[in-house]
Amino acid sequence: MMRKVKIISMATIALLAAAPVITSPVLAADNANNIQLSSNGPTTTSISTVSAEYIYKNKKERLDPNNQTFQIAPNSKFDPTAIKLTNGGVVNLSGSQGSKVEIESNPVDTTKAGATFVVKLSITDSAGNKSTISYQVFVKPQGLFQLNFNDRDYMRGLGDTDIFYQGEKYYVGNNLEFEDGKFYTGISRISQKAADGNTAAVRWIQTKYLAESESAKPELVKKTIMHKARAYTWGGTNTRKVYSAYTNVYVKNKIIHVDGGKYWTSGDFYQVYNADGTYTNYLIKVGNIDGTKRVLKHNAYIYASSTRRANRTVLKKGTTVTTYGDSYKFKNGKHYYRIEGATKTDKRYIKVDNFK
Repeated sequence: MMRKVKIISMATIALLAAAPVITSPVLAADNANNIQLSSNGPTTTSISTVSAEYIYKNKKERLDPNNQTFQIAPNSKFDPTAIKLTNGGVVNLSGSQGSKVEIESNPVDTTKAGATFVVKLSITDSAGNKSTISYQVFVKPQGLFQLNFNDRDYMRGLGDTDIFYQGEKYYVGNNLEFEDGKFYTGISRISQKAADGNTAAVRWIQTKYLAESESAKPELVKKTIMHKARAYTWGGTNTRKVYSAYTNVYVKNKIIHVDGGKYWTSGDFYQVYNADGTYTNYLIKVGNIDGTKRVLKHNAYIYASSTRRANRTVLKKGTTVTTYGDSYKFKNGKHYYRIEGATKTDKRYIKVDNFK
């Protein structure tokens, strides 16, 4: 028996077996009452449906193909009404109540491993009434595959220990399970062989989330680190990775709050990505990038060093100034904050005492 899983913070939609199919835009229907949902509210109607039968190891199961996700092998032959899955199972689609099923759109290219395609079918009944359905086809990737969940979405197993962080890479298995109207794919960080097996090394994730992984990549923004920054993990522990001041990084433009404790750091962080958009497991304190706004309690000079002013400007008491990161201790023994407007060649500091 496979392990049941769920995705936290991601919208999930239960696909009811043999549910009626709705004309485009595709919406769910109440099978028992034959109620069609529309933008104007529910209306009673008579519609044709697509019947889908999943055959695997001589066992047959009915399913609703509308909005379903099917995983197929790369470089395989694809038939929109007889879908061969990576575990060897086949999903046969046919019209019910004497209706005719036709292929409206089939963009599937099985040479593109890791890609997702949307197939659309139309159903026409004997009276000429036409409706449509659509489903996703996920071409199984080769090698490690990156999971891009929004924010810090994750999946848990029964023991609440199987956490899948955004951007981590896994081998995607041929092994599939069908449960509660949904397909699940076995994945593993260990090896392709492990992903294809059915051992403790396999974790299960809804196939639809693998298919939607590419589109779930976050939008990144380019920011400048204004204070030398230590990289932290999701748990708030520091790492050996250090980012130099005045270097650029790409981050997801959403602040992540980490609750600290006795042995780890709390605060607000940005998640760091590589220039090509690929994931890293590093977090940087927001204060090292965006800074912290502080109000001057005294008039203040701007310094370039402990013995030299940056300019003749005098900032007045009550002025709000953005400072970056922790203070620096200069050779004169006093502490200074780096402030807004500073660059690698134009040093700008204000004494910490002027903010107290």
